[in-house]
Amino acid sequence: MSIFELGISSTDAIQLYPGYDYVGDKKQIRSDHRTRGGKNYSYKWADFKRFKFKVEWLSTANASIINSWFDARTELLFFVTSSTITEVHSVMLMNNETPLSKYNKPYDNYMKGTILLEEY
Repeated sequence: MSIFELGISSTDAIQLYPGYDYVGDKKQIRSDHRTRGGKNYSYKWADFKRFKFKVEWLSTANASIINSWFDARTELLFFVTSSTITEVHSVMLMNNETPLSKYNKPYDNYMKGTILLEEY
């Protein structure tokens, strides 16, 4: 089992418990151009990792911290620890709207939402 943490540094990282839909994939920014003669020219501009997952049962205190990072466009570190190996990714929250904005009914002290992280 892996441990997932998000924070400005390792000392203030918040532990997250992603849902079953955790996706970590690699995206590529590129342009493909085909000439009249049929030749294809492909230009790779960049590639980056992207992580998307749902989070439930996060305390309102931790949710407000994550939402403030989203509002301030803070550069974060995403720690993924499996057994003895820890991967560290430099990421930003790239959601289109506030990541953790719903309460877990009937409780008003736990939040849920979707987190979208992209490397920079």
